[in-house]
Amino acid sequence: MSTPDPIAASTRPPAPDTPLPVSDRDHVRTERSFAATLTIWASRIFVRPTLWLLPLHSPAGVLGYRFTQVVACRMWFAPVLSPTTVDVAGPLGRARGEWVGGRAEPGGRLIYYIHGSGYISCSPWTHRGLVSELSRRLGRPVFAVRYRRAPKYRFPAAHDDVLNGYLWLLEQGHRAGDIIVMGDSAGAHLALGLCVQLRELGLGQPAAVVGFSSVVDPTWQLAHAHNKLVWDQFVSARTGRRITQPYFVDADFSDPRLDVLRAVGPDLPPMLLQTGGSEILASDSQHYAQALRGAGGRCELEVWSGMFHVFQMGYPRMSEARKALDSVERFVSGIDAPA
Repeated sequence: MSTPDPIAASTRPPAPDTPLPVSDRDHVRTERSFAATLTIWASRIFVRPTLWLLPLHSPAGVLGYRFTQVVACRMWFAPVLSPTTVDVAGPLGRARGEWVGGRAEPGGRLIYYIHGSGYISCSPWTHRGLVSELSRRLGRPVFAVRYRRAPKYRFPAAHDDVLNGYLWLLEQGHRAGDIIVMGDSAGAHLALGLCVQLRELGLGQPAAVVGFSSVVDPTWQLAHAHNKLVWDQFVSARTGRRITQPYFVDADFSDPRLDVLRAVGPDLPPMLLQTGGSEILASDSQHYAQALRGAGGRCELEVWSGMFHVFQMGYPRMSEARKALDSVERFVSGIDAPA
């Protein structure tokens, strides 16, 4: 059984065949640690071939993909903080997720975290290690939202749940300016889409957005063009499209919640985008940073040479990941300073 190619339904113009220039201030050069090298070779040998072979149009293939992502996220044995589960009525339906690092009080600063993994996998549980480290480093509670996943739920289910979680935080008395939104991969795409939705609703933007290995172009055309220039240890652009396609069935890619690249503007919050230099999605972050800067917004871009998709997960073993999180700390301190 074949699945439709999301690019065929897209109205996005063809992606450029050459990468955007990356300035020296955007590029972070670091020596590759032994742990990073080992992870890269293990991914090349096991993960990438497995993802390519999985029949993601079938329940068995989805389960297989979810298993690989659980292993990838939890293999670092990161220490975790005790969570507090949330499942309550929200403005647009049930608000689900978990508090990590305590429950934020109104008036206090907090992080709103949106996990990634292609809209079909992972959960606050898989990302609890990274979320716990962010809570410890930044000294603030984290609300990690649980959203509905494909293939059972399609667009805009996850987007609706992420918006609902943010509105629920506002309903609890939290101010938009006290919230920093963070996300990885598809979760970062949801974070960028959330900012567009808030603009359309006339609501306050969060204080800042931090994206790890962000998906910007859900048609994967930017990644496809960049695919010729790097060897991604985890996925090809074609596999990436297969992973996300179950969520985007019948979706209109011109919807501003999806086409976030065309929805940039000076009214969006300051952003920090980190990406690995050897991943196909690096081009997504580069194009978004250039577009937002060109539109008068603020976007700090860090392309970590030789690093892979969401390498920040490996902070317990990888010096590169710890340095990247050091940079997140500096960025957040800068956001907090004017207040």
